Amino acid sequence: MALASSVKVVLGSIAFAIFWVLAVFPAVPFVPVGRTAGSLLGGMLMVIFQVITAEQAYAAIDLQILGLLYGTMVFSVYLERANMFKYLGKLLSWKSRGAKDLICRVCLISAISILTEFVLKIARQHNLPPHPFLLALASSANIGSAATPIGNPKTWL
Repeated sequence: MALASSVKVVLGSIAFAIFWVLAVFPAVPFVPVGRTAGSLLGGMLMVIFQVITAEQAYAAIDLQILGLLYGTMVFSVYLERANMFKYLGKLLSWKSRGAKDLICRVCLISAISILTEFVLKIARQHNLPPHPFLLALASSANIGSAATPIGNPKTWL
């Protein structure tokens, strides 16, 4: 495998740095484009700077994963508009015995629900730090995704 020229390395690093800033700080005041547009911009810059070819960029796109993510986001918006998260919060909080009990409930429900926004809201309602609940959600979702037909994309590498 041949090493890339130093020009490509520098240009690729610039494209990645721009993507990284927009992904980590989605509300940068001078470029308020968000994470999604930042990702697209980073990919476009990699092609424009000729770090990768357009064919390599197209080959790197996994339409199944994009379709799954898009469907999940649309589904989540509709659930939010139908106040499903509010009702789910009341259901999970009902007769809760504290933070440990709530974490167990979040873990059990996370395999069948879209809960990130919900977890943040319920943690605020109970004046609890959201980090343990988000970690529990991520762990449970990761375990649950291994059981789906599509699986966990990280396991494909």
